[in-house]
Amino acid sequence: MGAAAAFAATAFTPRAAAAAEDPPPGRVLIEVATVNGAGCPAGTVAVAVAPDNAAFTITFGSVIAQVGLGSKPSDSLKSCQVRLSVHPPQGYTYALDGADYAGMVHLAKGASGEVTVDNYVQGTPPAPRKRTFTGPVSENWQLSGAPDPVVYAPCSVSQAFNLSFALRVNAGTSDTSTTTSFLTLESTDGSDARLVYHLAWKRCPGS
Repeated sequence: MGAAAAFAATAFTPRAAAAAEDPPPGRVLIEVATVNGAGCPAGTVAVAVAPDNAAFTITFGSVIAQVGLGSKPSDSLKSCQVRLSVHPPQGYTYALDGADYAGMVHLAKGASGEVTVDNYVQGTPPAPRKRTFTGPVSENWQLSGAPDPVVYAPCSVSQAFNLSFALRVNAGTSDTSTTTSFLTLESTDGSDARLVYHLAWKRCPGS
């Protein structure tokens, strides 16, 4: 998709102040602990850490919420909650330094949609972000998930990282017998959802 490709060129860049220290050498282990929600059925979620430990990627299958022609009532909401176990190397701690979400929205006249995303380290307060849409509209969308301020996990403790998203479409006054309205979560190249989360690192006191 052309608009999605344009978004890729302006994707979120981690803040220099938060990422002042180089990522740790060696392997950073991040594991999927729990997965819940119709937006990410069991077996569809995987995580991979970048070779430089500056980010990790979570891949999902197809994520689409829709109403109208060819849809079931349960299709109007697709949500997902994922808990990851993060194991920093000894002497280091981490913080989430940003994430980008993107997708496609197509709403008939009278329909509406909503995207809500959240991501946070265990022990820090959630800070959900939301974007709403009103039909008629057909375009690519994007939403930044950068926390402010950046909060580091406690040192010497393996902390969980929580992320969630919800895509909801309401038919409203649209003609559901002849139209279909939908919201998707996709990677920036228009393929199935592939979300990149940027990490900031710092050494623990005394290390």
